[in-house]
Amino acid sequence: MWKPGAYLLWSQRVVFTLVFCLAILSSPASFAAHSDTEQAKKPTLKVANSHSWRPFSYLDRNQEPKGILIDFWQEFGTRNGYDIEFLLTDWQTSIDLVRSGQADVHAGLLQSPERLTFMDFGTPLFAIDTQVFFSQSMMGTSADYVLAGETDNVIGVVKGGYEQEFMETAFPLVSLRLFPNNQAMLDAALSGELQAFVADLQVANYHLYTTTNQNLFIPVRHLYTETLYAGFAKGNTALLNQVSNKFNWLDDDTKRQLLNRWVYYDVETVYPAYLFPTLITLGVLIVVSYILLLKRNVRQKTRALQIANGQLQEQAVTDSLTQLYNRRFFYQCLKDKQGEPKNMALMVFDIDDFKAFNDGFGHAHGDEVICFVAETAKSLLPNDAILARIGGEEFGILHPFSSAERALSQARLLCDEIARQSLARFNHPMPVTISLGVAYYPDGLSDSEIVAADKAMYQAKKQGKHCAVLNVI
Repeated sequence: MWKPGAYLLWSQRVVFTLVFCLAILSSPASFAAHSDTEQAKKPTLKVANSHSWRPFSYLDRNQEPKGILIDFWQEFGTRNGYDIEFLLTDWQTSIDLVRSGQADVHAGLLQSPERLTFMDFGTPLFAIDTQVFFSQSMMGTSADYVLAGETDNVIGVVKGGYEQEFMETAFPLVSLRLFPNNQAMLDAALSGELQAFVADLQVANYHLYTTTNQNLFIPVRHLYTETLYAGFAKGNTALLNQVSNKFNWLDDDTKRQLLNRWVYYDVETVYPAYLFPTLITLGVLIVVSYILLLKRNVRQKTRALQIANGQLQEQAVTDSLTQLYNRRFFYQCLKDKQGEPKNMALMVFDIDDFKAFNDGFGHAHGDEVICFVAETAKSLLPNDAILARIGGEEFGILHPFSSAERALSQARLLCDEIARQSLARFNHPMPVTISLGVAYYPDGLSDSEIVAADKAMYQAKKQGKHCAVLNVI
């Protein structure tokens, strides 16, 4: 049997041991070890993209990843318990990293026939617009001729980018100059080394309107609007499904919130980083004053970029040679006006024997004839009529008329006046004439195609040209 003193001593030792163990377990070191264990269990997702694709993804002055797609994937990691490791490099290398398995996913890229042979595509992110940009020194040069390969102009594209594959397929005769990334290409453009390039509208805006360089570039031709997707190595279905199933939180409102951080400006780009350490050394009064000044400047910059974006959007729907609407805008109007309003007339016309002007007098004179026809037609049409250049020497008109006869009367006026006024304008033995087809829709446009008006125009050609033919739908 235990003596009372021995029992008391044993009890004290047990209590002391328990207290000591609890103290060890609750100590910061123990908590840190536990946290490290939990951290070690957190999976890492390696995400590849370009290091020079502002504002989508890039490395800042401190070589830290920044941009729209960086925010997207960091948000993904936070919401789903992933450590995101960004691998930002040249565009082609970023694709190769995913293809070889060195990266798990590509942050965002467009689908293409070539890429579908070695990549699978997951969650759609958002759409981008891509355009051809000309420098101010090329103003007046027809984008059609450049893209047809009929000039010596070279167009810059990013190597391995969707733009390269698109240009090589759609415009195989154009001379392309390849750059490793967007930054290198736009640096060459702003230095005057490159006069034309293909880039996403958002990327070009970001570079061109956050620089003091005066070498102005404007978009002259819309190429495509496509959607960015997360990209995976071909056959890696398990990872694709695992990641895509965790993007349910990415609704339109969340996308808009993430995009709004980058739509207009990046403060780091507008204001150099060395200003902030200097401001810290100043007194409270100066700091408050600077904040007020900063807010005002940001509003001014935002407004300037909004105006610039509006101008660029206007350029994107305008034909660079004639300053009329372009083909893209015209077809969008056809789509928008399906069914309404009633009594709509769709006219299509082209210049008769136009090749003779180019062959006999040169392409510059051919451009002058196209501009003359555009100016004359615009002066004869109502102010609210939609007049567009939809091809080399082909034009389209969209406007309601109270009757088919009034539409045909307007068409004949165009034919007669263009021929009459050309005799005074040009020293040609014969007048400039057009053949015009009218498709009249008394119940509103039934589709967004120009087939009916096109057929009527070719009937006018068969009837001897320099006339208009009516087709009531």
